Amino acid sequence: MIPLERERSLADADAVIRGYVRDQGWRMQIEVLGEGIASTVCTLYDAAGVALSNGFGKGEAAASLTGAMYEAVEHYYTRKPPADEPIALVRSQQFAQDPRYAALPFAAAFEANAQQQLACRTYRRLDEHGPGEDTVPVPLFMTYPAYLHNLVEGDDFDYTSAIRFSSNSGVAIGASLEEAAVHAIGELVERDAWSLFLIAHYLGDPTRLGVIVDPQSLPDEVARIHRAVCGQLDREVWLIDVTTDLQFPAFIATTADILADEETFPCGYGASLYAAHAATRALTELVQCIDIKSRTPKMREYSRLVLDTLSEYRKLRDCAYFQVRADQLERVDWAHPARAAMPPKAMLGAMIAHLRRHGIGVYYAINQHAPGAFCIVSCVSFELERFFMVSSGIAMGPGRRGMDLLEGRLRVPALVPSA
Repeated sequence: MIPLERERSLADADAVIRGYVRDQGWRMQIEVLGEGIASTVCTLYDAAGVALSNGFGKGEAAASLTGAMYEAVEHYYTRKPPADEPIALVRSQQFAQDPRYAALPFAAAFEANAQQQLACRTYRRLDEHGPGEDTVPVPLFMTYPAYLHNLVEGDDFDYTSAIRFSSNSGVAIGASLEEAAVHAIGELVERDAWSLFLIAHYLGDPTRLGVIVDPQSLPDEVARIHRAVCGQLDREVWLIDVTTDLQFPAFIATTADILADEETFPCGYGASLYAAHAATRALTELVQCIDIKSRTPKMREYSRLVLDTLSEYRKLRDCAYFQVRADQLERVDWAHPARAAMPPKAMLGAMIAHLRRHGIGVYYAINQHAPGAFCIVSCVSFELERFFMVSSGIAMGPGRRGMDLLEGRLRVPALVPSA
């Protein structure tokens, strides 16, 4: 059986990634946290025993293990651009004058440093039939959080205000470019929906985005996972539908309560044109969030540091703390029709066409391609909201889509309340 959004069975995918790791002379250390809905940690080591990267998997045992191994390899190749990648120095003024970049939260820094240069990669536009002709320069710092440790000679841009917005969101690994891009774009849409939910719930009107789905109305497989998660955690779990104006199914899973050793409310996220798959991802990621934080003191300390950093900004701190005010959210029945399964190449075309109808463009670059094994792709969309980064302790305001939501220009179609 081949999972949704994938080209290989779990057994085949497992064999491929183990073979690649072996061929590099690396080894993996696997730790499985929990039973049932599992959280798996894969640590990748080189031949000398030096740790290279970590990867985290979620879901039932086999899927969680395979996901962790692939993510560890993905993270290894997400630290800096490929060695043979052509890097261009682009004057900041070019970005300041190009309307495609206007919605970025650090756009003002382009104008403020107009004569300085930024090191950039070339990204190609994705069209519904595959790679398009249109290309754009993308500053390296946008997708490589450690960029300042590998500053390109000639890059004299003042990153003081902009570097905090660096994020590797939109990077994914898959058996092919198409499979990887499906997952990368899903993550971008997921983060946009998460961002808009934070903006509506904590900065504006909670009724503008987000409804709690009645567990009794869930499709059979999602209902099974929801019951398993509730039982495993021994907590009430809310599945929140945060599908935005893009009409691209997106969900957040969180708990009704917080435990004494938790600094923030746990949560998981998912987005996919397969709505049930998106909901399942959110639920299994919730378990992963709880398992990993409970066993990793550094992550709990990080959450505490985030709250301390935002202590002077009460509403922003509320975003990071993430206590959902359920009494302000409507309860609805599951509203998404089932979608027929399709191979990743067809799904990618459907995603690109869907987003384009809503005015959203996507560009990509390849971080690493191992023919016959995997492709790691970085996707960016300049229009999508990035306010989710407040949850990392970044004091920031909403971007263009967030402001449109607050001011009533961005409207989400209402879902039908449950009986």
